[in-house]
Amino acid sequence: MHGVGLRYMTGIVKQLGLETSMLVVKQQAQPDPNFPTVRYPNPEENGALDLAMSTAKAADIRLILANDPDADRFAAAENVDGVWHQFTGDQLGILLAHWLFTVRSPMGKDDVMLTSAVSSQMLSFIGEREGFTVQETLTGFKWLGNAAKDLEKQGKNVHFAYEEALGYMFPSVVHDKDGIAAAMNFLSACRSWGSPWAKLQELYETYSYFVTTNTYWRSPSVQKTQSLFQSLRSREQPFPSLVNHRLVTRWRDLTIGYDSAKENNVPDLPVSDQSQMITCWLTGSDEDDYRFTVRASGTEPKIKIYLECRSKDQQSAHKGAVEMLGWLKREWFNDDQLQIEDKFSGV
Repeated sequence: MHGVGLRYMTGIVKQLGLETSMLVVKQQAQPDPNFPTVRYPNPEENGALDLAMSTAKAADIRLILANDPDADRFAAAENVDGVWHQFTGDQLGILLAHWLFTVRSPMGKDDVMLTSAVSSQMLSFIGEREGFTVQETLTGFKWLGNAAKDLEKQGKNVHFAYEEALGYMFPSVVHDKDGIAAAMNFLSACRSWGSPWAKLQELYETYSYFVTTNTYWRSPSVQKTQSLFQSLRSREQPFPSLVNHRLVTRWRDLTIGYDSAKENNVPDLPVSDQSQMITCWLTGSDEDDYRFTVRASGTEPKIKIYLECRSKDQQSAHKGAVEMLGWLKREWFNDDQLQIEDKFSGV
């Protein structure tokens, strides 16, 4: 997408023998620091793949692959019965992780996949069911890459890592996110799956439906952000017992160093009083549950929320995620000084 990835993407397509099936979006193929065809050159953003979709539709192509300008992130979309489905970062992460599990099985506890604390819980759910280890880190490939290296020194087999912002790491290639390696693995998997969208639905049927929605609020100041987080902490001690009439089963605050699920309430993940990050787990019924994380961006004046609902079917999971986000907007973030801006999500 107006960056450096085309040469390398073309190379892997040729290695897979798919060069005759590849159509390049010429308007976005070459480096251009002005990014003239998009508002922001991140394939995760709403509208970023519009030009690719129109190009694909005109050529009767059903699958789109995209990288960001430095080709370390990877995105994909599929046309199913005339409707474009753009995969979220979590959905692609689950597809790639399950593909690696399939081709490298059997796996045991010494086989590890990594994910970030704000990504979907679905990978952990799959790991528990299939017998391999899934470990969380803080957001960012500094944490994921170093965790992989530490585990490898302990004799573990680290197969894969991902975070929801379209970043995927294959430690046998590099201990960092790599959009080209992600594309190669995705195309290899598509030969087996046929339709990646159909494969995703199959995984949901097998492991439960997980629907995520991510959004953020622009905050006017650091002081405003800090006071908002402090108001969340002071609602009830040691943490709120109910959120939207649902029982809080776990509360983790990585700013003050508290985790209700751990011995002595000490979190496993690193703690920093210089950053704001709270994660809450909720129970709904025997068949659904929720998790959301609220954190302050370290680089922008934003308060980000990552919310997920797991349920027995897609409709219930979707409804649960939408209702919970709506409640949080009304009850926790109903402040005229905060400006909400939605990003692409699975809802």
